[in-house]
Amino acid sequence: MKEQPGIKQFGRIARLPTPTGYDFGDINSYAILPESGSDQLVLIDTGVGREVCWQALEVGLKQFGFAIKDITLLLLTHGHTDHFGQAARIKAASGCQVWGHKAIKASVNRYLPSSEQIAREKIFFQGLGLDDAMYDKAYRYRKHMDKVYKPCELDRELSDGYMIPIEGFELETIHTPGHCPEEVVFWQAETRQMFSGDHLLTNITPVCLLHVPESSEVERIHALTEYYQSTDKVIPYDIKYVYPSHGDVIYDHRELIAGYKLSTERRLLKISRILEKNGALSPLGVAQQLFPKVWESQLYAVMSEVMGHLDMLADEGYAAITQQDEVLYYSSISVPEPGAIFG
Repeated sequence: MKEQPGIKQFGRIARLPTPTGYDFGDINSYAILPESGSDQLVLIDTGVGREVCWQALEVGLKQFGFAIKDITLLLLTHGHTDHFGQAARIKAASGCQVWGHKAIKASVNRYLPSSEQIAREKIFFQGLGLDDAMYDKAYRYRKHMDKVYKPCELDRELSDGYMIPIEGFELETIHTPGHCPEEVVFWQAETRQMFSGDHLLTNITPVCLLHVPESSEVERIHALTEYYQSTDKVIPYDIKYVYPSHGDVIYDHRELIAGYKLSTERRLLKISRILEKNGALSPLGVAQQLFPKVWESQLYAVMSEVMGHLDMLADEGYAAITQQDEVLYYSSISVPEPGAIFG
């Protein structure tokens, strides 16, 4: 296999991009190379479970004098297929430990669901205005998940503040839910470097994925609100370099987050005006107005975006929620002024 473009070294950090086969392009795995005399080779995130991705990871590691079998510790930023998809194969080849946040199990279940979970999800999405055919379209990607997603049991569950003992490169675990409940970033204090997973991305605004409660007794997470709580958590860090899972190095995380907030405020304003103009709408109705060209082809991502913003409008007192025939409807109370949400 020819050399994979995008491979780059930053001191002890090696960026190892692998193709995903999805619209968002490559996924960056990162290797933390051993100190002289050590055999501790750490990999952050795995790539999708495809043979082309396995070969790309091998090519990338070989450029630095290593192979997949040399990996001693695999760290996961979260449990999505492009981050966890090769984990079982990597562990089988290397015997490495696999560490990640305990909520990763929920992501695995979402990709590889039980029949009971599917039935529960259909009821949930009916409450947002979707019928069963729309639900099937939103989750059609699951049909091939067992071919590209080979997760495995965690050897250690990480929690907020957990210090990962890497020789000369200790990492702090920072729990940053929002994109998904288990997202963590890793912080190296001495070098002021952060591995941001999908929490901070160079040219993409992270999608805060819609949370489907495990039962009617579990409160639904408001993912977009949770995401900005997590961004505010990392703003104070004096970060010099951020290494994201997609795209190039980020040099100013505060400016990036400010841009995210501005984009979110604009979308909140647009949705608020849609509600003001059309009266009470179901989340699906809002999606059809907001994304008229892509709502049907990108249904799960679109519904995640819509619900995140509707939650924020309702939480901040700008939208009211009613229910009719077990479907939620949102209506405008007032339109937020610029800067009202984030200050």
